[in-house]
Amino acid sequence: MTAKTLKHKKLIITLAIILIFIITFITAFFIILKIGEHKLKNSLVADEKINLSDDFDYSADVYHNGKAYNYNDNLVNILLVGVDKYTFLRDSQGQADALYLISLDTKKNNVNIFSISRNSITDVDIFDADGKYYASEKKQICLSYSYGKTDEQSSENCVKSVSRMFYGIPINSYYTLYFDAIADIVDSVGGVSVTLNEDLPKAFPDNKKGDKLLLKGADAIKYLRARGDSNAPRLERQKAFISEFINSAKKAALKDLSLPVDMFNKLKNESVTNIDATSVAYLASKAVSSDFNILSVDGKSGFDGTYETFEVDEDKLYEQVLKSFYKEKK
Repeated sequence: MTAKTLKHKKLIITLAIILIFIITFITAFFIILKIGEHKLKNSLVADEKINLSDDFDYSADVYHNGKAYNYNDNLVNILLVGVDKYTFLRDSQGQADALYLISLDTKKNNVNIFSISRNSITDVDIFDADGKYYASEKKQICLSYSYGKTDEQSSENCVKSVSRMFYGIPINSYYTLYFDAIADIVDSVGGVSVTLNEDLPKAFPDNKKGDKLLLKGADAIKYLRARGDSNAPRLERQKAFISEFINSAKKAALKDLSLPVDMFNKLKNESVTNIDATSVAYLASKAVSSDFNILSVDGKSGFDGTYETFEVDEDKLYEQVLKSFYKEKK
């Protein structure tokens, strides 16, 4: 065997080893994604889906205005809960300061994000000091987090309240994040560009409405925390921030595919969730190629004599739930 032939043979062996490694890596990657998908779709925190069908069609989950509907089983629903842990007493679980229901259609690669006012009035489970169920009352949905002995129980209670508010849709998972962790998340995607929709003299004294800002670190937290007499402007501000963050996050994730899982692992001490790294990898793989829609829950702001309230327009929400979570039977 000549030196040239031997060199050629070694090259072929090397290329074969590299090819096997690539195939193994890709196979392992997709196995991880399938594991993550399976875990998400088979995990349920709240499943109070009510069967509203009547004599017209027993095979339907819902019958409304002469039409039959079934729940869309291609959906993965996750509740994102934001908790500002420095705004409540040490012996309290605090409140859910931000609530977003994220619904991923795994077939259509479409994501709906429902922005929920923290002041929305809905059924909230109350637990005693031992963490045992006591009663359910109509309260601000932000209080659902405060009625829990642990962060996990508080998060699950939020999920139940949101599920009830959305007419019993199943919610697979939750991700509760402490506000201060947002600084690291924003910095990991290179910052978020926003336009001020109002004057924020306390948070940004040198800027005024209409100014464009690149938010990083502590400035992002100040932007999201700032609140005046009403929660409504802040909710709109948070929605605009999320929309811009999604654009930045997509670009960053495409440059570094490991970024979502790395950030998830980094924030373990600043978050509470029933999602694991394989599920995060699956969600990230879907998110980069998905279209995002940020939706509002319609209603009317009010005042109960002590606190601001938000009465949900139940008819509009019902129509929205049918459109977003169900498929009409043909």
